[in-house]
Amino acid sequence: MDDPRFNDIINEDFDGNYDNVMNRTVDHINYPSCEGSGASVDGAGDDSNGNDSDDSNDDDDDDGDDDSDDDDAFIIRRHFDIEKLIICTTEAINMYYINFMYKEPCMDSYNTGMRWLIEVLRGHWKRSVNMFRMDATTLLSLCTELETHHGLKPSRRMSVIEKVAMFLFTIAVGTSNRQVQKRFQHSGETISKCFKEVLKSLRLFAWKS
Repeated sequence: MDDPRFNDIINEDFDGNYDNVMNRTVDHINYPSCEGSGASVDGAGDDSNGNDSDDSNDDDDDDGDDDSDDDDAFIIRRHFDIEKLIICTTEAINMYYINFMYKEPCMDSYNTGMRWLIEVLRGHWKRSVNMFRMDATTLLSLCTELETHHGLKPSRRMSVIEKVAMFLFTIAVGTSNRQVQKRFQHSGETISKCFKEVLKSLRLFAWKS
């Protein structure tokens, strides 16, 4: 009943054993229904005429006991294999979920970009000038103009003012995408997308002006 591929499973050491888990699952599915048992197969001892080719007494109690013991051992093994199969399958699902489905949040700071932005805009006017090269009133006017006349729209999780602030923060401070990620708590892909949206809107603003 020992299977080397189950050693790590039983010891709860699953790392790097995804292939073993899946191989054991496949083996179990393909497990012959009478493998390892001493049960006879119907007709296995018959000759071509359907007669019993074994001259021994069919009522031999010893043979019956042996067959019964083999059957019991086979049932116990199958039950044990089913339990191990459940463990293997459960761990395989868990490993797949951890490796390919679960995404651990990275930008999860309480001090989000919008919280920081509101703090800056409500603070001393020099803070806004230092971060965005314009005071709060000018920044809000620019946001209104871009949204009203130049096609810049808010997204489901980000307002126009935050998009414009990220754009201005990038070019004013000369910071990198990763630093903007840390400051505004958004992914690099989201920041790049918003940067392009604001740039496109500013191009229309400059062209129409």
